[in-house]
Amino acid sequence: MLEFSLRPEIIILDDDRDVGETLELILSKLGYQSVFFDSVEQGKQYFQKELNPIVFLDIHMPGTSGLEILPYFKNLESKTQVIMMTGERDINNVVTSLTHKASDFLLKPFSIQTVQIAIQKAYDYYTILKEKDLRDEVIMRDLRLASRVQGKIFQIPDLSPYKIEADITPVSFVSGDFNVVLKKEKSLLLLLGDVEDHGVTSGLIALLMTTLAREEFKTSDNPSDILARMNQELCLNIGTHSMTAACIILFPSENRLIYSRGGHPFPVYFHKKGFSFLKEKSGQLMGILEEVEFPHHEVGVEPGDIVFLFTDGIINNLNHPLITELNEIHKSGEDSIKRMKNALDIYVRSVIPAKEYRDDASYILLEIR
Repeated sequence: MLEFSLRPEIIILDDDRDVGETLELILSKLGYQSVFFDSVEQGKQYFQKELNPIVFLDIHMPGTSGLEILPYFKNLESKTQVIMMTGERDINNVVTSLTHKASDFLLKPFSIQTVQIAIQKAYDYYTILKEKDLRDEVIMRDLRLASRVQGKIFQIPDLSPYKIEADITPVSFVSGDFNVVLKKEKSLLLLLGDVEDHGVTSGLIALLMTTLAREEFKTSDNPSDILARMNQELCLNIGTHSMTAACIILFPSENRLIYSRGGHPFPVYFHKKGFSFLKEKSGQLMGILEEVEFPHHEVGVEPGDIVFLFTDGIINNLNHPLITELNEIHKSGEDSIKRMKNALDIYVRSVIPAKEYRDDASYILLEIR
């Protein structure tokens, strides 16, 4: 538990000076520092600067009520523990004060023992909340760092003369989606994957999958081999997460590409006549069965055509109007890949946050040269 070298300073807010000064003496005997106010405004101004961990607040004061002031303290510092005081045995006040997140309720006159118990309970809970804030701060710092690291790893390299656009939008900091874009002398790899769930664990598995894909592509121009290698790792060494992926290897000098899928949404191929889904029979969800095959299929391509890979965090419907919109942009001609990217980014920013179930959203656009 969090340790403090000094005991907390406690605010006393009561219009009755005799009560306030008596409570000051009690707190002093218990070893606590305190500051007493019989003015609501002065007490609020002091708290605004100090954000004291504990406040003793009288319920009945001239012109106002402690129940009306209570939300002020809790809104300004939610961890502050407010102990309500009253001389009346009014159960309604007890219920109301607890509803407004008071920590405790003391009836006047109170004894040293009851005050001590109330402070100890309040301070223990304040300490728990403080520790939680510190842990949350460390977690958030690590998540931000992980997000930056992941962003660096998923950066798309310069593939000149090819035009390529890609993006990964995580639900929260770290994405379970990943991409791999690599160029060799005679071939180019496009891979988009979606690890089950989202968050740190999925993000770490995604990073591992990118490493495996890169290694396999060094020796193989077959997308089936790449998916099989990742599936084997998921089944034999991970065992907790499934995954989908679509893998395309382009051979520019031969005007062809081969592709393979593992349970992933169909890639879209935009060409002069319109668009086609690359949806020949393909492999199942990855990470479930070790012996699953991922057949590959070949498609002829021409310069100016565009390949579009996406995860189901963007769309999971073949009749989605976004596909039609992208096709119209492609048919319109000049700088279509940039305008397709803009359309996708607008869609992701405006539509996806409003979805009931949110998921990481990722895509790759490549214009064939």
